[in-house]
Amino acid sequence: MIVGIAAVLLALAALVALTRQLHFLQLNSYYNNRFWEYLRGAFSGVAVCSLLCAAGLSALFLLGWDVVFLITAAITGGIRGVFAVQKIRHAKKKLVFTARIKRMFVTAALLLGAAAAGSFWNRFWALPLMAAVCLMPFFAMLVNLINAPMEKAIAGWYVGDARRILKDSGVRVIGVTGSYGKTSTKYILGRILSEKYNVLITPESYNTLLGVVRTIRERLRPGTQLFIAEMGAKKQGDIEEICRLVQPEIGVITSIGPQHLNTFGSLENVVTTKFELADSVLSRNGMMFYNADNPFIAEKISGMPGIRYGTEHSGRDVFADGISVSREGLRFTIHAGETEIPVTTRLLGTHNVLNILAAAAVALHLQTPARDIAFAVSRLKPAPHRLEPKPFLGGALLIDDAYNANPEGSLEALRVLGSFEGMTRIVVTPGLVELGEREEECNRRLGEACAKNADFSIFVGEKRSVPLLAGAKAAGGECLLVMKTFGDALAHLRTVCDANTVVLFENDLPDNYAG
Repeated sequence: MIVGIAAVLLALAALVALTRQLHFLQLNSYYNNRFWEYLRGAFSGVAVCSLLCAAGLSALFLLGWDVVFLITAAITGGIRGVFAVQKIRHAKKKLVFTARIKRMFVTAALLLGAAAAGSFWNRFWALPLMAAVCLMPFFAMLVNLINAPMEKAIAGWYVGDARRILKDSGVRVIGVTGSYGKTSTKYILGRILSEKYNVLITPESYNTLLGVVRTIRERLRPGTQLFIAEMGAKKQGDIEEICRLVQPEIGVITSIGPQHLNTFGSLENVVTTKFELADSVLSRNGMMFYNADNPFIAEKISGMPGIRYGTEHSGRDVFADGISVSREGLRFTIHAGETEIPVTTRLLGTHNVLNILAAAAVALHLQTPARDIAFAVSRLKPAPHRLEPKPFLGGALLIDDAYNANPEGSLEALRVLGSFEGMTRIVVTPGLVELGEREEECNRRLGEACAKNADFSIFVGEKRSVPLLAGAKAAGGECLLVMKTFGDALAHLRTVCDANTVVLFENDLPDNYAG
């Protein structure tokens, strides 16, 4: 009986503690292999304590000290549950209680409940409960594995339903992909095309297969003429899978660079994956648009059909000249054949010239009048968390670039910060991730750029900041701080910001990359 009571307490503690592990699984897109990579990098004193607790509980159990076992199990379970709740409460990106998460909780409850009930009949049923509480990450992966066939079937039904809805709507689909620039280009293109068409775009960063499916099922309305689907990828075949669903007739490849190399394996695989969009569009005799300024794209598109855009005249069908950059935004002229469109925009950063060119090229292909393009560009607002100016502490200016996680985009953001001469310039960054073998090199380069463009650099994460700090010191940086968490950095900013301060938030990693 005593062991049974202890087992019930352990089962309840396991359900509470499971919340934190499912949160990390969600941050890792429910991939057990990615979750395991996170666990390997996050092994710490907490893991050691969990193993010691498992050993201690097992010893008490096997010795038959049931009363002591009950007390110890209650204390261990309580500590584990409180720790999980506290961590979830202070997480930067909260756990979203999706239907999938709820199904995982049901599966876990059934497993834990069966073990707890069995322990009243045979005391050894408490052993798996002890393992679940003390080795919770592995229990979460087990639940994920058990639910995998069911989740695959449910996802298949959603995809089929979205395919039916899309087919019945008759909407024309534009696919946008790239290592970076795709979200901004999507927003810009949607704004320009809305001058003439009824347009739907995938919201925020809904760029996975199920993100596109959800957009179609929840947001596609009668009368929609164009659907702009952002297409993200972390492994080969991801974009091809989205293309099979939406069958785009127009495609845009904004850039290719070293991103998600830990899952792609090589830059060559990144190139192949991004061009899955071109393969799909061209197989339907559609029209492709390529950023010819990007060396990886330029090399790949030799001899391929499509429209090339860029900031140089040679070899570009659509190009920009007269580019003027200031802290107020951009001014330049778009050239497409005989068409010239002078434009101004409040968007920051020279990379947005390419994003606007891509959108303008597609809009001209779809017969959007030049005056409508110029008007829409003049009314553009930054995509959320992408060089987005905001009021900040003490009257300071915040440049929110928290969703920028690629090497070239991060360097461009720092060049924008550097343009604010006469102001105190501060950058806050945890660095870049998912770059495989190139991660340390890219973070050193980022640290160098921080030293050159910022008066003060705040690096977040004691372990992650090592290459950032090395790069900044090598470039002569002096005012360099390392903070354990983003909250610590924010607390420091409250003491130094005033109306003559500009702060850049460059990337904001979720909790599974903390440290």
